[in-house]
Amino acid sequence: MDELGGTLIYQENLASQVVRELLRRGASVDASTKKGNTALHIAALAGQDIVVTILVEHGANVNAQSVNGFTPLYMAAQENHEGVVRYLLTHSSNQALATEDGFTPLAVALQQGHDRIVALLLENDNTSKVRLPALHIAAKKDDTRAATLLLQNEQNPNVTSKSGFTPLHIAAHFGNENIAQLLIEKGANVNFQVRKQNAIEAKRLGKD
Repeated sequence: MDELGGTLIYQENLASQVVRELLRRGASVDASTKKGNTALHIAALAGQDIVVTILVEHGANVNAQSVNGFTPLYMAAQENHEGVVRYLLTHSSNQALATEDGFTPLAVALQQGHDRIVALLLENDNTSKVRLPALHIAAKKDDTRAATLLLQNEQNPNVTSKSGFTPLHIAAHFGNENIAQLLIEKGANVNFQVRKQNAIEAKRLGKD
């Protein structure tokens, strides 16, 4: 183990001792900041497996959402903390909860290119309720590998965003021929009409 690794472990052990002492003294496990972040949010963001375990064992709300809708699972997925993601999924974390922008843990993992997190989330999606824009993000990035993984898990190739765009619309908008061809092969409707044209969303997707 290198010096940095040893330092990180020391810091996490120290943090876990502080958390245990605070809880012993009666600190509220779900106390939050002005932005709505709880201790579990912060520990998940930092990838502190031990602290996450302590907090959950003391009753922390694994599905607490910040003001912007972030959950501990979302934060762990965003930062590629596989151990924390796995633990939270086995302790009733709801991966269908989305941010105010409609992003789920799966969506942000796709956006960041965290393939192992994507696979882990899909494996644990027992209800098939993971929401948009996962496939749309893959279409925007021309990421055929991620799209194939999503489609293998029964993701509808014609699934629409809030404004009615399908992944094929997004692929066409960005000129991503590889993903467009894959979507068509998987049954994407080339004649799908957008219910309501929304240039604002297309522009937002382009900046993500």
